Amino acid sequence: MPVKVQSKPNAPIGLREGMMNAVDASPKNSILVICSDTTRCSNWGGLTSRYAKLSGIAGVVVFGAVRDTADVEKLRLPVFTSNVTAVSGQKRVEVASIGEPIDCGSVKIAKGDLVVADRDSIVFVPAALSREVLERASRLTARERQAIMDMKKRLRHRATA
Repeated sequence: MPVKVQSKPNAPIGLREGMMNAVDASPKNSILVICSDTTRCSNWGGLTSRYAKLSGIAGVVVFGAVRDTADVEKLRLPVFTSNVTAVSGQKRVEVASIGEPIDCGSVKIAKGDLVVADRDSIVFVPAALSREVLERASRLTARERQAIMDMKKRLRHRATA
């Protein structure tokens, strides 16, 4: 679920309330993708992570900043960001849109796009291409499993030679 956050001093609706609205608008097992125009304050933190976890959100990607990372890690909710801060976003930023397509730098993200993330990278796949990409990924995984089996076989053979 794409969420756009923008700087707004003295934002009338708190960031937490806006993020809870984004969580409420997202189906279970969704990934929230938050795109902010600032890293000077947080766009996501411990309380919003707890609400997301309790609501069945599968993970969060933040193009912005996150705070309360120790609390977030304890929740075991995958949250990916490149920026961490102690500065709260309350009354500094607000949610500008939920579910609308967003541009995060050179990446365009729309509701329904496939999001795959791990420690090494985050990949966004347009919904129209997701079936094809998943099929290719499945074939690649099968080839890698076969390569591992071949390596084990080679090591067994080497041990008996």
